[in-house]
Amino acid sequence: MRDEKMNLTYREMDRKLAELHARIHESGEKDKAPYLATDEANAEVEKEWESLKNQVEALPAPDGVYALLKHHFQDFLDSLHFAILDAKNYPEGPFLSAHYGLASVGRGNNGPAEERLAAAANGLRWMQQREAEYLNLIKSRHPQSEWGGLSQSFAREKVMLESEGKHIDEYYSDFSEEQKKELADTVQAQLELLDRMAKALEQETPKADPMADDLSRTVKMDVEEYRALLRDQLGVSLDELLAWHKEEIEKTRSECLKIANELGLEEPVKDMLDVRDILFRLEPPCESAEEMFERANQYLKRTRALAHEYVKLPDHEQCRCVPLPDCYKDSYPWGGYEGGDFRKVPYHGQMFLNQYNYQNITDGWIKLNSLHEAYPGHHVQYVRAAMDPTPETVKIGTKLIPILEGTCLRTERAFQFIFAEDPVFALFVAYRRHHASVRILVDLMMFYYGAALEDVVAVYEKELGFDRVTARAQVQAHQNTPGYFTCYYYGMKKITQWEQELGFNKWDYTEMLFSAGYISIESLQMLLNLSAEDRERYFNDFPSLLREEKA
Repeated sequence: MRDEKMNLTYREMDRKLAELHARIHESGEKDKAPYLATDEANAEVEKEWESLKNQVEALPAPDGVYALLKHHFQDFLDSLHFAILDAKNYPEGPFLSAHYGLASVGRGNNGPAEERLAAAANGLRWMQQREAEYLNLIKSRHPQSEWGGLSQSFAREKVMLESEGKHIDEYYSDFSEEQKKELADTVQAQLELLDRMAKALEQETPKADPMADDLSRTVKMDVEEYRALLRDQLGVSLDELLAWHKEEIEKTRSECLKIANELGLEEPVKDMLDVRDILFRLEPPCESAEEMFERANQYLKRTRALAHEYVKLPDHEQCRCVPLPDCYKDSYPWGGYEGGDFRKVPYHGQMFLNQYNYQNITDGWIKLNSLHEAYPGHHVQYVRAAMDPTPETVKIGTKLIPILEGTCLRTERAFQFIFAEDPVFALFVAYRRHHASVRILVDLMMFYYGAALEDVVAVYEKELGFDRVTARAQVQAHQNTPGYFTCYYYGMKKITQWEQELGFNKWDYTEMLFSAGYISIESLQMLLNLSAEDRERYFNDFPSLLREEKA
């Protein structure tokens, strides 16, 4: 049923939730101060959060569409509360991610130079202005026994930001010389700030190399903290992972061996090291990074044409393959994706591949990335999130990673036929799916069981045949984002199961997944069970009020 008054009530609630999200995640752009988690600020936002929680609980939900949106709002509140606690407990967070911000604004924001300068510099300036307040918060929120580790983290961030700062001319090529100097001076001031913070937190123990890599240590989390992170931030059930992850690893390994032994090779394929050797031998890496980028952009032309057959996309969208930013080289062994600016048309995104590791990026990885990262993968998700008339909180996303990554993992197999001339690609897709299942084991080993990092690196070396550098980079990616890599297989498993159970054809289901927006896997299940008419209401009747007001 369509109820315009109730629709407006839900749209207004969507706006309120988005505004609180912006307040907590504000980075200092447009002269707005980023959120500083003082006791007073925490009390204020927690009070506001509690009020919104009560308002959401009081929303009437007379049919499945409203029930879906109400559930989504509750998911969003869970994520907001997690973010509030994270800002409270880890006030050092903005300092330790500055290098990512410098690179991502430079590469992903296509606004005018003045706007990009503010986006890159204002958050840094805010930290510099409130140095003493931040330092006091950090000391008050961490026991003194942790200060030495924090000092190392600040020293490490200084090294990484210094590296990214060398690319200002490249990332901000449209800037005037005066603007480049202003940004460079701001970065230099931040480097000096990081140095002072590191020294203020130093302990009397001998100083270690901030970039040293101690693989004997563990990164185990408190079980309930890990469970809460998976549940409230990612929408993943720890109990489900524990119940079936070993079985799925056996299944994906067996599939790889079966496909490999059907290729008609002279020698039988006995284990995953044999599989890895086949993939390298039959479809080796390119001879140079330049050749790799050229090949990738050719594959993107093919996968783009495919995506336009299955998903509603504007003609002007574009995705190209570019070199990897330096800040990602140690945690993205193959590559990744960066979307553009929601506010800017045409919609342009970038798939990147790791030029420093091109010797280990086989043809299979290049083909697969053109599907997973671009078409119909993350780039298509970005374009649809930007163009579709969905609620603001659906564009922002909550507990979205299982559908985000699960959809793209499904894409790899659902659309592998585009490279049907390649008899080995099916084996690579199976290998990649095994990789996704092993990622769950690795995450559990690290954060649930507390295995030493050396033992975790060895899993990737022995189970997937990764070289040492690639295996370590994979583990570093886990360290940077606990729980994240459980989402690929977790989401795919549910998404493909529902596709079979509900009887969707490939075209309709693909469009459905990219229409859903950045919602939780539970919300997706609710959406799939709606009637076709009710799904259209969800897709069209609750556009963002914030975007309407800014238009």
